[in-house]
Amino acid sequence: MRMVIATVAIVAGSAAVGYSTFLPWYRERQGRQIPINELWNGVTATTTDMANSLFVPLALAVVLCLAGLVIGRRWLMALGAFLAVAVFAVFLGQQLQVEALASQFKQGFWNTAGGCVLLLVGAITRPAQRKVG
Repeated sequence: MRMVIATVAIVAGSAAVGYSTFLPWYRERQGRQIPINELWNGVTATTTDMANSLFVPLALAVVLCLAGLVIGRRWLMALGAFLAVAVFAVFLGQQLQVEALASQFKQGFWNTAGGCVLLLVGAITRPAQRKVG
């Protein structure tokens, strides 16, 4: 039963995090338009292409989680979940330094939050591999 819960949580969380980059995050800017350097340089109103956006670390997090699920490595799923949570948390921190209104966050931001929770649940609930032999 734990394996089923972990699989459903990882797949649903990966879908939510991946899809969230194509939705508005903050003031109608989509996650794939927000420059990755805003995670450490502060918030600006500029946009960027997908290769330099939050899409890259979030896509990497999704790939790590799904790869960990397929090959059966819990640590790989946890690494992907941690990466997604880190991107989400740092972006939240940068935004709240500029403006303390959580009402400005849009659907993509909240989808990422829910997806991160599901990724963590999936990584935690997946049973450890048993050594054969």
